[in-house]
Amino acid sequence: MVLVTLVLLPILSAPVCALLAKKLRAGFYPVIIVCAVETALSVALFDASSSLSLPYAAICLASDGFHAVYALASSFAWLVSALFSVEYFRRHGDGAHDARYIFFYLLTLGATVGVFLSADLFTTFIFFEIASLSSYVWVLHDETDGAMEAARTYLSVAIFGGMVLLFGLLLLSPYQQNGLNIESLVPGAPYAVGVLLLFGFGAKAGMFPLHIWLPKAHPVAPAPASSILSGILTKVGVYGIIITTVRLYAGDVKWGVLLFVLGTVTLLLGAVLALLSVDIKRTLACSSMSQIGFILTGIGAVAALGDECALASAGVVLYMLNHTLMKLILFTIAGIIHMNLHSLDLNDIRGWGRSHPFIGIAFALGGAGLAGIPGTGGYIAKTLLHEAIVESAEIAPIAHTVEILFLFGGGCTLAYMIKLFVCVFIEKPSEHVTKHKGGRAVTVATALALMLAVLPTAFTCIPAIAKEVAARGMAFAGGGEWHDVEFFGWECLSGAVITMTVGIVLYFAFVRTATRRGGNYVNILPAWCDLERTVYVPVINALTRAGGAVARLFGENVLTSRLCRWGMAAAGFVCHLVCDAADLIVYALRRTILRPARERTRAKRSHPVVDAVYRERATDNFSYSLITTVVGVCVILLFLFIVPRL
Repeated sequence: MVLVTLVLLPILSAPVCALLAKKLRAGFYPVIIVCAVETALSVALFDASSSLSLPYAAICLASDGFHAVYALASSFAWLVSALFSVEYFRRHGDGAHDARYIFFYLLTLGATVGVFLSADLFTTFIFFEIASLSSYVWVLHDETDGAMEAARTYLSVAIFGGMVLLFGLLLLSPYQQNGLNIESLVPGAPYAVGVLLLFGFGAKAGMFPLHIWLPKAHPVAPAPASSILSGILTKVGVYGIIITTVRLYAGDVKWGVLLFVLGTVTLLLGAVLALLSVDIKRTLACSSMSQIGFILTGIGAVAALGDECALASAGVVLYMLNHTLMKLILFTIAGIIHMNLHSLDLNDIRGWGRSHPFIGIAFALGGAGLAGIPGTGGYIAKTLLHEAIVESAEIAPIAHTVEILFLFGGGCTLAYMIKLFVCVFIEKPSEHVTKHKGGRAVTVATALALMLAVLPTAFTCIPAIAKEVAARGMAFAGGGEWHDVEFFGWECLSGAVITMTVGIVLYFAFVRTATRRGGNYVNILPAWCDLERTVYVPVINALTRAGGAVARLFGENVLTSRLCRWGMAAAGFVCHLVCDAADLIVYALRRTILRPARERTRAKRSHPVVDAVYRERATDNFSYSLITTVVGVCVILLFLFIVPRL
């Protein structure tokens, strides 16, 4: 019963809380209550082990081990974000779309908890897609040009990744005699199936080369949403990658090498982008990409080591949890800065923190934990991953190179966190800060949110507690028995010393010289260094032109042309039927719980052209996603029909 409640409570309360916020001006207080109840239920579930199957809904849930750990982490993150949202949305924006945000905020919570409690891959896929589509609304919340562009990129990657994932699951089914139950999965699927699953889950995790949505979406989304996008929703993808690796390719060195390569590229690219960024939220977003790369290298070590992967599996569990907690702290502080200064540019927010020492201490704790400084939970997790990579070098020689780049990437993490801390909390205040000086930086609700976010760091840094938490998730992430590690012996500390040395050298030799001109921070990254615009868009355009050429070629044959016309007419009818119904649903939602506030002044309502353009863009995006889904399903069915006959 508790399992179903954890999933359904946020979903069923979403319209109620949205209506309360719209009609009774209740704001985020009902949301806080729902998130607090969800967290309490997750705590109650933490020491229990149960499973549930709903055959009529094809839903299977489980609460043991890792499932319970991340159900609790998700609920806690949503609670902290909801507390912060009280002040953030009061001081940022006119409140016109708060009800819409609340509706999709709780809907995404239910879907995310559903993913982490899922006991089979079909259930994972259902909630995975709900979480992807509902969180899309967070990204476009402000409705600026930048937000709409980032939302389109986010939706495109989510839809494309979801369809590839579905394709992979359909191809995996024939190799599994007991269905797609996670505990019953057995090795034996071809690498092509694994690559499809890795692609689909990697799109949500922010893995290279599917990372393009991450640096765009996080900066434009509201700060309370950014902390969840970074800290929790990326882990939805990591969850699937762990399942794919542990259940299908455990002990497979080739699969481990693939993850080593992708993880190393992801962590280095994200670190470089973070070093060059001059926007605090973009820096933290690129940092999330880099941290996902660290986790992927750990999963690669799990695959390579097979039955001897205890350190790797423990490191993956703890690193995921540490990243979630650190990003809660850092994005909350970034949101506090944005509330007070209405800017995220480092040159504008420089020196703001000199008059807020307690916020500076919290930021330092978050940055130190992210960089893996000894004495933090991040150090324990990073040490375990480093030791696992060293062990896997005996099996996969590429791990020697991975280890070097792993330590260098850790140094980059320290360098950009020093950059942010020095800029915000040490340097002389900028004119923009001086102009906005005065007043309280935070209210009681925001201070409580920050205190709650910092509180777990006092426990995760204790090895005994870290070992207990890791033990709950290790069976899911690879298994094995964690043997004792001398975290403060020189063998472990040497890696941290190398990382800190690299970070300090990078900061003074590169950040203070190459990324600063005339006392201001500058982005030296060339404009053409955009994978989406320089590669993906041209490739899609080329495929579109090629498709047109093929269509014209078929059009020259009368019989083929007639068949194509009939086929296209039938497909067009189905697509239009589905999309028109979807547009009616969207229209109905916009006329009810998603309707812009009628309480706007007459002056603000006197922009029918702008409102019409937004409505058209919103429904077009939704229709486009459904068209893509319909076409993708048709292609999959055609593939499954033809391939067995070849």
